Amino acid sequence: MTMRLERRSVAPWAGLFLGALGWFVDHQGGSDTIFWDCRLGGPLFSGSLGLACGLLVVAGGVISWRARKATPDAQDAPENHSFAAIVGAGSAALFLLAIAFQTLNGFIIPGCER
Repeated sequence: MTMRLERRSVAPWAGLFLGALGWFVDHQGGSDTIFWDCRLGGPLFSGSLGLACGLLVVAGGVISWRARKATPDAQDAPENHSFAAIVGAGSAALFLLAIAFQTLNGFIIPGCER
């Protein structure tokens, strides 16, 4: 099943799309929860939300990275397939760094003071 996923035309961009989705959910979920009730924004909530969103981003990055070499000898593979996969994996790493910093913020600054 993973080989079929890596051969899809959207697979190289999975890191970019899932990375942006993970960062959006982490940022909006954390911000809106603290806005509604600041007592909920403690380290447990911030850590679990960051972990869940981080796993989503890592999954997208792995799909992109593995799609880079899924069709090395295929005749119908576009030339930019490998470049798109590298862009997807790199952007997933950048989104993961942003999620890590936001999660770390939840451990340093209490929810009601953000």
